[in-house]
Amino acid sequence: MCLLSKHNEENERVVTDKEILHNITLVMIAGHDTSSRLITFVLRLLYKNPAVYKAVLQDSKKQDFKRTLTWEDLARMKYTWRVAMETPRMVPPVFGGFRLALRDIDYAANMTHVDESIFLEPSKFDPARFEDQKSVPPYSFIPFGGGSRLCPGNEFVRIETLVAIHYLVIQYSWELCSYDHYIRDPLPIPT
Repeated sequence: MCLLSKHNEENERVVTDKEILHNITLVMIAGHDTSSRLITFVLRLLYKNPAVYKAVLQDSKKQDFKRTLTWEDLARMKYTWRVAMETPRMVPPVFGGFRLALRDIDYAANMTHVDESIFLEPSKFDPARFEDQKSVPPYSFIPFGGGSRLCPGNEFVRIETLVAIHYLVIQYSWELCSYDHYIRDPLPIPT
């Protein structure tokens, strides 16, 4: 049975069923696991950084939480998004990519996230480093991929994360109930 059919100009099939299945699996996992882990680690870092938590709470209080959030509300939650961007810099959602390089290159995706020449004091949680996205060199911060390989769910993750964090900080408080460590299995999860 053929799942989908992708042919080149010579009418030769260029994508196999196995490749299609792998891509479907990747999209399903990436669309669920990475978002849930991002939100989990945002909560962890907010708890550990009370000043950042307070600023996110202020960001959320600017919105009318008695009604459904609008696109305009989400666009105003700039500080909360900077927190969400700083989180995968500190706890990258994936450890690498599944792409085939056409030629040998030296590149370690997550190593750039802790490179002091790119991010001053890389072990410090500092959402302010994302106030000006243009100050981050191209391809040095790629939790959502980059270029033509940018995650197609990038905007969905932004919306999902902003909405979730908004309602969590407005309606709940939390504390860490276990050791403050995580492992990779292969994505980061609390121990």
